[in-house]
Amino acid sequence: MPQGTDIHARMSGLVLASLAVCSCPARAGPSLDELLVRHRALLAPGLAPTPIALDSAAHDDFTAAIGGPGGDVPSFVRPALRGEGGVQLRTGTELLDGSVDARLGVAWWAGDPYPLSFDESSISTGLGPGRTYASVERRHWGPMWTGSLILDGGARPVPAIGWRKETATAFSLPILAWLGPWQLDAFAGQLTQRMGPSHPHLLGARFQAMPLDGLELGVSGTLQWGGGGRPESLSSLLRAIVGQSNVDPSHPSDEDPGNGLAGFDARYTVAVGEKRTVSIYGQAIGEDEAGHFPSHYLGAAGLDAAFPLGAGTARVFLERANTTISGFYKSPILNSAYRTHLYPDGYTQQGEPLAYPAGGDVALNSLGVLVDAGAWTGALMLHHGNAYPTAQVYPGGGRLDGVNGEVAWQLDERSRLGLAASHWRDPQGTQTRAQLWWRFAFR
Repeated sequence: MPQGTDIHARMSGLVLASLAVCSCPARAGPSLDELLVRHRALLAPGLAPTPIALDSAAHDDFTAAIGGPGGDVPSFVRPALRGEGGVQLRTGTELLDGSVDARLGVAWWAGDPYPLSFDESSISTGLGPGRTYASVERRHWGPMWTGSLILDGGARPVPAIGWRKETATAFSLPILAWLGPWQLDAFAGQLTQRMGPSHPHLLGARFQAMPLDGLELGVSGTLQWGGGGRPESLSSLLRAIVGQSNVDPSHPSDEDPGNGLAGFDARYTVAVGEKRTVSIYGQAIGEDEAGHFPSHYLGAAGLDAAFPLGAGTARVFLERANTTISGFYKSPILNSAYRTHLYPDGYTQQGEPLAYPAGGDVALNSLGVLVDAGAWTGALMLHHGNAYPTAQVYPGGGRLDGVNGEVAWQLDERSRLGLAASHWRDPQGTQTRAQLWWRFAFR
Protein backbone atom coordinates (compact mmCIF):
# COMPACT_ATOMS: atom_id res chain seq x y z
CA MET A 1 0.00 0.00 0.00
CA PRO A 2 1.21 3.52 -0.64
CA GLN A 3 2.76 5.42 2.21
CA GLY A 4 0.28 7.80 3.84
CA THR A 5 2.97 10.47 4.27
CA ASP A 6 3.30 10.73 0.47
CA ILE A 7 -0.37 11.14 -0.32
CA HIS A 8 -0.21 14.76 -1.53
CA ALA A 9 2.65 13.97 -3.89
CA ARG A 10 0.67 11.00 -5.09
CA MET A 11 -2.42 13.06 -5.83
CA SER A 12 -0.64 15.28 -8.36
CA GLY A 13 0.41 12.19 -10.28
CA LEU A 14 -3.16 10.91 -10.30
CA VAL A 15 -4.88 13.83 -12.01
CA LEU A 16 -4.37 12.33 -15.47
CA ALA A 17 -5.23 8.83 -14.24
CA SER A 18 -8.47 10.06 -12.68
CA LEU A 19 -9.64 11.31 -16.07
CA ALA A 20 -9.00 7.89 -17.57
CA VAL A 21 -10.57 5.88 -14.75
CA CYS A 22 -14.25 5.28 -15.11
CA SER A 23 -16.57 6.82 -17.22
CA CYS A 24 -17.40 3.22 -16.28
CA PRO A 25 -20.98 2.31 -15.41
CA ALA A 26 -21.88 1.78 -11.77
CA ARG A 27 -23.49 -1.56 -11.00
CA ALA A 28 -25.29 -3.27 -8.17
CA GLY A 29 -24.63 -4.77 -4.75
CA PRO A 30 -25.82 -8.16 -3.45
CA SER A 31 -28.87 -9.77 -5.03
CA LEU A 32 -32.22 -10.02 -3.26
CA ASP A 33 -31.54 -13.66 -2.38
CA GLU A 34 -28.12 -12.80 -0.97
CA LEU A 35 -29.58 -10.01 1.16
CA LEU A 36 -32.16 -12.44 2.52
CA VAL A 37 -29.47 -15.02 3.39
CA ARG A 38 -27.78 -12.41 5.59
CA HIS A 39 -31.11 -11.21 7.04
CA ARG A 40 -32.06 -14.76 8.06
CA ALA A 41 -28.62 -15.47 9.51
CA LEU A 42 -28.88 -12.44 11.78
CA LEU A 43 -32.25 -13.71 13.06
CA ALA A 44 -31.12 -17.29 13.61
CA PRO A 45 -31.10 -18.54 17.22
CA GLY A 46 -27.62 -18.38 18.75
CA LEU A 47 -25.91 -15.45 17.07
CA ALA A 48 -22.93 -16.39 14.90
CA PRO A 49 -20.86 -14.54 12.29
CA THR A 50 -22.89 -13.88 9.15
CA PRO A 51 -21.98 -15.97 6.08
CA ILE A 52 -18.60 -15.03 4.63
CA ALA A 53 -19.68 -16.17 1.15
CA LEU A 54 -22.53 -14.36 -0.56
CA ASP A 55 -24.76 -17.38 -1.02
CA SER A 56 -23.12 -20.76 -0.50
CA ALA A 57 -26.36 -22.74 -0.96
CA ALA A 58 -26.38 -25.23 -3.83
CA HIS A 59 -28.49 -24.16 -6.80
CA ASP A 60 -29.84 -26.34 -9.59
CA ASP A 61 -31.97 -24.03 -11.65
CA PHE A 62 -32.57 -22.15 -14.89
CA THR A 63 -33.27 -18.41 -15.03
CA ALA A 64 -34.58 -16.29 -17.91
CA ALA A 65 -34.94 -12.51 -17.77
CA ILE A 66 -35.99 -9.65 -20.05
CA GLY A 67 -35.45 -5.92 -19.71
CA GLY A 68 -32.78 -4.04 -17.71
CA PRO A 69 -31.32 -2.79 -15.57
CA GLY A 70 -28.35 -1.92 -17.71
CA GLY A 71 -26.41 1.15 -18.64
CA ASP A 72 -25.10 3.17 -15.72
CA VAL A 73 -27.91 2.69 -13.18
CA PRO A 74 -26.43 1.61 -9.80
CA SER A 75 -29.24 -0.62 -8.54
CA PHE A 76 -27.57 -1.51 -5.20
CA VAL A 77 -29.70 -4.66 -5.37
CA ARG A 78 -28.11 -6.76 -8.11
CA PRO A 79 -30.64 -7.90 -10.73
CA ALA A 80 -31.17 -11.57 -11.51
CA LEU A 81 -29.20 -11.12 -14.75
CA ARG A 82 -27.03 -8.28 -15.97
CA GLY A 83 -27.58 -6.02 -18.95
CA GLU A 84 -30.85 -6.34 -20.84
CA GLY A 85 -31.65 -9.80 -19.58
CA GLY A 86 -30.62 -13.22 -20.86
CA VAL A 87 -30.44 -16.76 -19.51
CA GLN A 88 -28.51 -18.55 -16.76
CA LEU A 89 -28.00 -22.19 -15.81
CA ARG A 90 -26.69 -23.32 -12.41
CA THR A 91 -26.09 -26.91 -11.44
CA GLY A 92 -23.65 -29.07 -9.52
CA THR A 93 -22.55 -32.53 -8.57
CA GLU A 94 -20.23 -34.39 -6.20
CA LEU A 95 -17.20 -36.31 -7.41
CA LEU A 96 -14.83 -38.91 -5.94
CA ASP A 97 -17.36 -40.27 -3.44
CA GLY A 98 -18.36 -36.79 -2.33
CA SER A 99 -14.89 -35.48 -1.57
CA VAL A 100 -15.04 -32.96 -4.44
CA ASP A 101 -17.89 -30.53 -4.99
CA ALA A 102 -18.26 -29.19 -8.54
CA ARG A 103 -20.60 -26.32 -9.46
CA LEU A 104 -21.32 -24.93 -12.92
CA GLY A 105 -22.76 -21.51 -13.52
CA VAL A 106 -23.03 -20.24 -17.08
CA ALA A 107 -24.94 -17.19 -18.27
CA TRP A 108 -25.48 -15.15 -21.41
CA TRP A 109 -26.22 -11.47 -20.82
CA ALA A 110 -27.96 -9.61 -23.65
CA GLY A 111 -26.59 -6.19 -24.57
CA ASP A 112 -23.47 -6.60 -22.39
CA PRO A 113 -19.94 -6.00 -23.73
CA TYR A 114 -18.88 -9.27 -22.05
CA PRO A 115 -22.01 -11.39 -22.70
CA LEU A 116 -20.75 -14.82 -21.60
CA SER A 117 -20.14 -15.44 -17.90
CA PHE A 118 -19.22 -18.43 -15.76
CA ASP A 119 -20.26 -16.65 -12.55
CA GLU A 120 -20.94 -19.06 -9.66
CA SER A 121 -18.80 -21.85 -11.14
CA SER A 122 -16.48 -23.59 -8.69
CA ILE A 123 -14.71 -26.79 -7.76
CA SER A 124 -13.69 -27.42 -4.16
CA THR A 125 -12.46 -30.08 -1.79
CA GLY A 126 -11.99 -30.27 1.95
CA LEU A 127 -8.71 -29.11 3.44
CA GLY A 128 -8.39 -28.84 7.21
CA PRO A 129 -11.34 -26.99 8.78
CA GLY A 130 -12.36 -25.48 5.44
CA ARG A 131 -12.27 -26.02 1.69
CA THR A 132 -9.76 -25.15 -0.99
CA TYR A 133 -11.40 -23.95 -4.20
CA ALA A 134 -11.08 -22.63 -7.72
CA SER A 135 -14.00 -20.40 -8.58
CA VAL A 136 -15.51 -17.57 -10.59
CA GLU A 137 -17.50 -15.70 -7.96
CA ARG A 138 -18.39 -12.39 -6.31
CA ARG A 139 -17.70 -11.32 -2.75
CA HIS A 140 -19.41 -8.80 -0.47
CA TRP A 141 -17.02 -8.11 2.40
CA GLY A 142 -18.49 -6.04 5.19
CA PRO A 143 -21.68 -5.40 7.18
CA MET A 144 -23.39 -2.85 4.91
CA TRP A 145 -26.59 -3.70 3.03
CA THR A 146 -26.05 -1.26 0.14
CA GLY A 147 -22.40 -1.84 -0.70
CA SER A 148 -18.95 -2.80 0.54
CA LEU A 149 -16.05 -0.34 0.60
CA ILE A 150 -13.50 -3.05 -0.32
CA LEU A 151 -15.16 -5.89 -2.30
CA ASP A 152 -18.77 -5.65 -3.37
CA GLY A 153 -21.25 -8.20 -4.70
CA GLY A 154 -22.06 -5.99 -7.69
CA ALA A 155 -18.56 -6.28 -9.13
CA ARG A 156 -18.05 -8.64 -12.02
CA PRO A 157 -16.85 -12.07 -10.80
CA VAL A 158 -13.11 -12.62 -10.38
CA PRO A 159 -11.57 -16.00 -11.37
CA ALA A 160 -9.52 -17.13 -8.38
CA ILE A 161 -8.12 -19.95 -6.31
CA GLY A 162 -8.35 -19.88 -2.53
CA TRP A 163 -9.24 -21.42 0.81
CA ARG A 164 -12.35 -20.69 2.83
CA LYS A 165 -13.62 -21.67 6.25
CA GLU A 166 -17.37 -21.09 6.20
CA THR A 167 -18.50 -22.92 9.34
CA ALA A 168 -18.49 -20.66 12.39
CA THR A 169 -16.57 -22.68 14.98
CA ALA A 170 -14.10 -21.53 17.62
CA PHE A 171 -10.38 -22.27 17.85
CA SER A 172 -9.53 -25.30 19.99
CA LEU A 173 -6.35 -23.63 21.29
CA PRO A 174 -7.12 -21.82 24.58
CA ILE A 175 -4.92 -18.88 23.61
CA LEU A 176 -7.20 -18.20 20.60
CA ALA A 177 -10.51 -19.51 21.91
CA TRP A 178 -11.50 -16.02 23.14
CA LEU A 179 -12.03 -15.00 19.49
CA GLY A 180 -15.14 -17.17 19.45
CA PRO A 181 -16.63 -18.55 16.23
CA TRP A 182 -14.54 -17.48 13.24
CA GLN A 183 -14.42 -17.67 9.47
CA LEU A 184 -11.75 -16.94 6.87
CA ASP A 185 -11.59 -16.46 3.11
CA ALA A 186 -8.26 -15.99 1.27
CA PHE A 187 -7.81 -15.99 -2.50
CA ALA A 188 -5.58 -15.07 -5.42
CA GLY A 189 -7.29 -14.09 -8.65
CA GLN A 190 -6.80 -12.29 -11.93
CA LEU A 191 -8.42 -9.07 -13.14
CA THR A 192 -9.25 -7.92 -16.65
CA GLN A 193 -8.68 -4.20 -17.19
CA ARG A 194 -9.04 -1.95 -20.22
CA MET A 195 -5.86 0.13 -19.82
CA GLY A 196 -2.42 -0.23 -18.29
CA PRO A 197 -0.78 -3.51 -17.28
CA SER A 198 -2.72 -6.45 -18.70
CA HIS A 199 -4.24 -9.02 -16.35
CA PRO A 200 -3.04 -7.76 -12.97
CA HIS A 201 -3.55 -10.07 -10.02
CA LEU A 202 -5.99 -9.47 -7.18
CA LEU A 203 -5.14 -10.98 -3.80
CA GLY A 204 -7.53 -10.79 -0.89
CA ALA A 205 -8.21 -12.10 2.59
CA ARG A 206 -11.02 -11.61 5.12
CA PHE A 207 -11.23 -12.82 8.73
CA GLN A 208 -14.48 -12.67 10.73
CA ALA A 209 -14.93 -13.52 14.40
CA MET A 210 -17.48 -13.09 17.18
CA PRO A 211 -15.58 -12.70 20.50
CA LEU A 212 -18.77 -11.67 22.36
CA ASP A 213 -22.40 -12.56 21.78
CA GLY A 214 -23.69 -10.25 19.10
CA LEU A 215 -20.33 -8.55 18.39
CA GLU A 216 -19.04 -9.44 14.95
CA LEU A 217 -15.61 -8.14 13.90
CA GLY A 218 -14.04 -8.30 10.46
CA VAL A 219 -10.63 -7.53 8.98
CA SER A 220 -10.22 -7.37 5.20
CA GLY A 221 -7.40 -6.64 2.79
CA THR A 222 -6.97 -6.68 -0.99
CA LEU A 223 -3.99 -6.07 -3.25
CA GLN A 224 -3.65 -5.29 -6.95
CA TRP A 225 -0.25 -6.62 -7.97
CA GLY A 226 1.75 -7.53 -11.05
CA GLY A 227 0.36 -7.72 -14.57
CA GLY A 228 1.93 -7.25 -17.96
CA GLY A 229 5.20 -5.36 -17.70
CA ARG A 230 5.07 -5.20 -13.89
CA PRO A 231 7.45 -7.03 -11.53
CA GLU A 232 6.07 -10.36 -10.27
CA SER A 233 8.97 -11.64 -8.20
CA LEU A 234 8.55 -13.05 -4.71
CA SER A 235 10.35 -10.04 -3.23
CA SER A 236 7.98 -7.68 -5.05
CA LEU A 237 4.98 -9.60 -3.68
CA LEU A 238 6.32 -9.56 -0.12
CA ARG A 239 7.00 -5.81 -0.33
CA ALA A 240 3.46 -5.23 -1.59
CA ILE A 241 1.92 -7.32 1.19
CA VAL A 242 3.75 -5.47 3.97
CA GLY A 243 3.20 -2.07 2.34
CA GLN A 244 6.79 -1.21 1.42
CA SER A 245 5.92 0.97 -1.55
CA ASN A 246 7.20 4.21 -3.00
CA VAL A 247 4.47 6.42 -4.38
CA ASP A 248 6.54 9.35 -5.67
CA PRO A 249 5.35 9.68 -9.31
CA SER A 250 8.83 10.87 -10.33
CA HIS A 251 10.18 7.38 -9.62
CA PRO A 252 9.74 4.53 -12.12
CA SER A 253 6.46 2.75 -11.50
CA ASP A 254 8.17 -0.62 -11.01
CA GLU A 255 9.51 0.65 -7.68
CA ASP A 256 5.96 0.55 -6.32
CA PRO A 257 5.03 -3.14 -6.02
CA GLY A 258 1.25 -2.84 -5.81
CA ASN A 259 -1.92 -1.05 -4.81
CA GLY A 260 -3.65 -2.19 -1.64
CA LEU A 261 -6.74 -1.55 0.44
CA ALA A 262 -7.24 -2.81 3.99
CA GLY A 263 -9.42 -2.07 6.97
CA PHE A 264 -11.90 -3.11 9.59
CA ASP A 265 -15.62 -3.48 10.14
CA ALA A 266 -17.87 -4.30 13.05
CA ARG A 267 -21.50 -5.12 13.74
CA TYR A 268 -23.15 -5.30 17.16
CA THR A 269 -26.54 -6.99 17.28
CA VAL A 270 -28.88 -7.15 20.25
CA ALA A 271 -31.86 -9.52 20.33
CA VAL A 272 -34.85 -7.76 21.89
CA GLY A 273 -37.39 -10.53 21.51
CA GLU A 274 -38.35 -13.35 19.19
CA LYS A 275 -37.38 -12.37 15.64
CA ARG A 276 -36.53 -8.86 16.88
CA THR A 277 -33.02 -7.45 16.68
CA VAL A 278 -31.32 -4.08 16.61
CA SER A 279 -27.85 -3.64 15.07
CA ILE A 280 -25.30 -0.88 14.68
CA TYR A 281 -22.43 -1.39 12.26
CA GLY A 282 -19.70 0.32 10.28
CA GLN A 283 -16.74 -0.15 7.97
CA ALA A 284 -13.44 1.74 7.62
CA ILE A 285 -11.13 0.95 4.71
CA GLY A 286 -7.71 2.56 4.39
CA GLU A 287 -6.62 3.75 0.96
CA ASP A 288 -3.09 4.38 2.22
CA GLU A 289 -0.62 2.89 4.66
CA ALA A 290 1.49 4.32 7.45
CA GLY A 291 3.67 2.21 9.74
CA HIS A 292 2.37 -0.97 8.05
CA PHE A 293 -1.21 -0.18 9.11
CA PRO A 294 -4.10 1.24 7.06
CA SER A 295 -4.55 5.02 7.05
CA HIS A 296 -6.62 7.70 5.28
CA TYR A 297 -9.92 5.87 5.60
CA LEU A 298 -13.04 5.64 3.51
CA GLY A 299 -16.00 5.19 5.86
CA ALA A 300 -19.52 3.83 6.09
CA ALA A 301 -21.93 3.29 8.99
CA GLY A 302 -25.49 2.21 9.56
CA LEU A 303 -28.11 0.84 11.88
CA ASP A 304 -30.94 -1.60 11.31
CA ALA A 305 -33.88 -3.16 13.13
CA ALA A 306 -35.62 -6.46 12.38
CA PHE A 307 -39.11 -7.39 13.54
CA PRO A 308 -41.99 -9.81 12.81
CA LEU A 309 -44.31 -8.86 9.96
CA GLY A 310 -47.35 -11.09 9.87
CA ALA A 311 -46.08 -14.65 9.43
CA GLY A 312 -42.75 -13.32 8.12
CA THR A 313 -40.09 -10.81 9.10
CA ALA A 314 -38.84 -7.42 7.93
CA ARG A 315 -35.69 -5.36 8.41
CA VAL A 316 -35.35 -1.57 8.11
CA PHE A 317 -31.92 0.02 7.75
CA LEU A 318 -30.36 3.46 7.44
CA GLU A 319 -26.81 3.86 6.06
CA ARG A 320 -24.29 6.51 5.07
CA ALA A 321 -21.21 5.85 2.93
CA ASN A 322 -18.46 8.31 2.04
CA THR A 323 -15.91 7.09 -0.50
CA THR A 324 -13.55 10.05 -0.20
CA ILE A 325 -10.38 9.71 1.83
CA SER A 326 -11.11 10.94 5.39
CA GLY A 327 -14.42 12.48 4.22
CA PHE A 328 -16.58 10.47 6.63
CA TYR A 329 -15.20 12.28 9.68
CA LYS A 330 -13.39 15.43 8.44
CA SER A 331 -12.56 17.45 5.32
CA PRO A 332 -12.21 15.03 2.40
CA ILE A 333 -9.08 14.41 0.37
CA LEU A 334 -10.28 14.12 -3.21
CA ASN A 335 -9.12 12.46 -6.40
CA SER A 336 -7.45 9.48 -4.74
CA ALA A 337 -10.00 6.86 -3.61
CA TYR A 338 -9.87 3.67 -5.70
CA ARG A 339 -7.20 5.23 -7.94
CA THR A 340 -3.53 4.48 -8.49
CA HIS A 341 -0.89 5.57 -10.98
CA LEU A 342 0.12 1.91 -11.35
CA TYR A 343 -3.20 0.85 -12.89
CA PRO A 344 -4.93 3.58 -14.97
CA ASP A 345 -8.25 1.69 -14.72
CA GLY A 346 -8.04 2.01 -10.95
CA TYR A 347 -9.59 -0.51 -8.60
CA THR A 348 -11.90 -2.09 -11.19
CA GLN A 349 -12.76 -5.33 -12.95
CA GLN A 350 -13.51 -4.97 -16.67
CA GLY A 351 -13.91 -1.23 -16.14
CA GLU A 352 -16.41 -1.46 -13.27
CA PRO A 353 -15.87 -0.71 -9.54
CA LEU A 354 -14.69 -3.66 -7.47
CA ALA A 355 -15.89 -1.94 -4.31
CA TYR A 356 -18.73 0.52 -3.59
CA PRO A 357 -21.19 0.47 -6.55
CA ALA A 358 -21.24 4.27 -6.96
CA GLY A 359 -17.43 4.47 -7.12
CA GLY A 360 -15.00 6.82 -5.42
CA ASP A 361 -15.53 10.41 -4.22
CA VAL A 362 -19.23 9.99 -3.45
CA ALA A 363 -21.26 10.59 -0.27
CA LEU A 364 -24.56 8.72 -0.20
CA ASN A 365 -27.35 8.21 2.35
CA SER A 366 -29.64 5.19 1.97
CA LEU A 367 -32.88 4.07 3.60
CA GLY A 368 -34.06 0.54 2.94
CA VAL A 369 -36.37 -2.28 3.92
CA LEU A 370 -36.20 -6.06 3.40
CA VAL A 371 -39.31 -8.25 3.66
CA ASP A 372 -39.24 -12.04 4.03
CA ALA A 373 -42.86 -13.16 3.93
CA GLY A 374 -42.61 -16.77 2.83
CA ALA A 375 -44.27 -16.98 -0.59
CA TRP A 376 -43.04 -13.49 -1.44
CA THR A 377 -39.92 -11.52 -0.63
CA GLY A 378 -38.78 -8.02 -1.47
CA ALA A 379 -36.36 -5.16 -0.99
CA LEU A 380 -36.74 -1.40 -1.45
CA MET A 381 -33.98 1.24 -1.12
CA LEU A 382 -34.02 5.03 -1.38
CA HIS A 383 -30.79 6.97 -1.97
CA HIS A 384 -29.79 10.62 -1.76
CA GLY A 385 -26.34 12.12 -1.84
CA ASN A 386 -23.64 13.97 -3.69
CA ALA A 387 -20.82 13.23 -6.11
CA TYR A 388 -17.74 15.39 -5.64
CA PRO A 389 -16.24 17.11 -8.73
CA THR A 390 -13.55 14.41 -8.81
CA ALA A 391 -16.05 11.52 -8.64
CA GLN A 392 -14.78 8.34 -10.25
CA VAL A 393 -18.07 7.51 -12.00
CA TYR A 394 -19.67 10.98 -12.22
CA PRO A 395 -17.03 13.42 -13.58
CA GLY A 396 -17.81 16.97 -12.54
CA GLY A 397 -19.92 15.89 -9.57
CA GLY A 398 -23.44 16.86 -8.59
CA ARG A 399 -26.55 15.58 -6.86
CA LEU A 400 -27.41 11.88 -6.73
CA ASP A 401 -30.91 10.46 -6.13
CA GLY A 402 -32.29 7.01 -6.68
CA VAL A 403 -34.80 4.34 -5.79
CA ASN A 404 -34.53 0.65 -6.50
CA GLY A 405 -36.39 -2.43 -5.47
CA GLU A 406 -37.21 -6.00 -6.25
CA VAL A 407 -40.04 -8.35 -5.36
CA ALA A 408 -40.24 -12.11 -5.94
CA TRP A 409 -43.13 -14.58 -5.73
CA GLN A 410 -42.89 -18.35 -5.22
CA LEU A 411 -45.42 -19.57 -7.80
CA ASP A 412 -45.16 -23.25 -6.89
CA GLU A 413 -42.64 -25.70 -5.48
CA ARG A 414 -40.22 -25.15 -8.38
CA SER A 415 -41.10 -21.85 -10.06
CA ARG A 416 -40.37 -18.29 -8.95
CA LEU A 417 -41.20 -14.96 -10.61
CA GLY A 418 -39.52 -11.66 -9.88
CA LEU A 419 -39.64 -8.01 -10.89
CA ALA A 420 -36.82 -5.51 -10.32
CA ALA A 421 -36.98 -1.77 -11.02
CA SER A 422 -34.60 1.17 -10.60
CA HIS A 423 -34.82 4.91 -11.11
CA TRP A 424 -31.65 6.98 -10.89
CA ARG A 425 -30.83 10.66 -11.32
CA ASP A 426 -27.25 11.88 -11.52
CA PRO A 427 -25.43 14.82 -13.16
CA GLN A 428 -25.54 13.03 -16.53
CA GLY A 429 -29.32 12.62 -16.57
CA THR A 430 -32.22 10.45 -15.41
CA GLN A 431 -32.70 6.78 -16.19
CA THR A 432 -35.23 4.09 -15.38
CA ARG A 433 -34.70 0.35 -15.77
CA ALA A 434 -36.82 -2.72 -15.09
CA GLN A 435 -36.32 -6.45 -15.33
CA LEU A 436 -38.79 -9.35 -15.23
CA TRP A 437 -37.35 -12.76 -14.46
CA TRP A 438 -38.52 -16.36 -14.06
CA ARG A 439 -36.57 -19.14 -12.33
CA PHE A 440 -37.21 -22.88 -12.47
CA ALA A 441 -35.55 -25.28 -10.02
CA PHE A 442 -35.09 -28.62 -11.74
CA ARG A 443 -33.69 -30.45 -8.69
